[in-house]
Amino acid sequence: MAARRVRMLASVADRDRAIRILQASFTAGRLTMDEFEQRIELAIGSRDFRELLALTADLPCGPYDRLPAHRVTPRLPARRQSRGWLARLARGL
Repeated sequence: MAARRVRMLASVADRDRAIRILQASFTAGRLTMDEFEQRIELAIGSRDFRELLALTADLPCGPYDRLPAHRVTPRLPARRQSRGWLARLARGL
């Protein structure tokens, strides 16, 4: 049975991050003007996160150091279970 690949859609923040990497690489002289313009157009039109990775994979500033670039929703701290005798002592039992 073939494994199904999950396709992660790119967000606006992901596209912005890829464009910043491309700008830094262009400024450093690693991309020509034509390459830069072509990759920017592809980054703006990308729908899939893998498309963005492909645009920056050959650059020293890329690929992304971590996937995805989205902010993680913080978890609520777990409630601590009271330790039997200490809880009873605190309640005066």
